[in-house]
Amino acid sequence: YKTKYYNQTLDHVNNFDPTHPKWSHRYLLNDDNWGTQKLSENCPGPILMYTGNEADVTAFWSGNGFMIDYLAPKWGGLVFFPEQRYYGESIPSDSMKFLTTQNVLEDFVELLTHIKKEYNAENCPVVSFGGSYGATLTTLMRAAYPSSIIGGLASSAPTGYYDPLHWASHGVTEFTFADIISDSYNNADPQCLAAISAATDAIEKSPTEELVTAFNLCDASGLGPHKS
Repeated sequence: YKTKYYNQTLDHVNNFDPTHPKWSHRYLLNDDNWGTQKLSENCPGPILMYTGNEADVTAFWSGNGFMIDYLAPKWGGLVFFPEQRYYGESIPSDSMKFLTTQNVLEDFVELLTHIKKEYNAENCPVVSFGGSYGATLTTLMRAAYPSSIIGGLASSAPTGYYDPLHWASHGVTEFTFADIISDSYNNADPQCLAAISAATDAIEKSPTEELVTAFNLCDASGLGPHKS
């Protein structure tokens, strides 16, 4: 992939403020297969977009062979991985007040518009992909911006949990997610949860320096804020 940067809008939600600075929005792009399976006279091929999760976007590239190695060659697609704001190299500001889901979605829409112009792809469809929180972003992109996203493949998107007013009608409570995870462990082996609990207790009771050595960490920060 090519690593590229776009001068992104800081706040898409509030009234336009010309004093708001732009920020450097990183994204990954691969055009090796672009246009090899021409869709129409007005479109070289589809844009395959991964809605970046809450981490460095480069970490998701190697886990998306379905998009990169299969769909892109088959469809002649342009592969596009935008990084979510406040992760990796895409840090808009020192203040976290601009970290909202709506701003994230608007980032993606604005960046898509830029890429379509750059590649003369204004008439080309965009299909979005995501997993876990990235799948939630794909779902919201398709629901809120249907003019930008023609379709989405959302894997493990817990979107129903964002609608607590209708939990009861779907048999959902605040413990449903944890219950599903517990059932998965129990189905794998009835001793799983007991083993996890014992391991957690052992870690909590162990000296920090011993844990750093046992897990081959650089320093105690690798254990998280609780132990470090």
